[in-house]
Amino acid sequence: MPRLRLGRGDVMDNGQLWRIAAELLKGHGERAEAEALRCADAAIDGGDIDGFNRWKCVARLIVEMQAKTPNGHVH
Repeated sequence: MPRLRLGRGDVMDNGQLWRIAAELLKGHGERAEAEALRCADAAIDGGDIDGFNRWKCVARLIVEMQAKTPNGHVH
């Protein structure tokens, strides 16, 4: 899976955030939320508040997607 970046200066719309969440689910399965939160931590550690906020949003979307799919699997 290619490395995902949601850093400074990146402009993201909701559709892009949903696609990133879906890609993380596909690549990381049950650990997708943890991976998004790891990325959020890395962003804030680097002083990137925008990236932190975007990754937190992705983590929330992953939780929402898992709640809407049987057994947390992406179709």
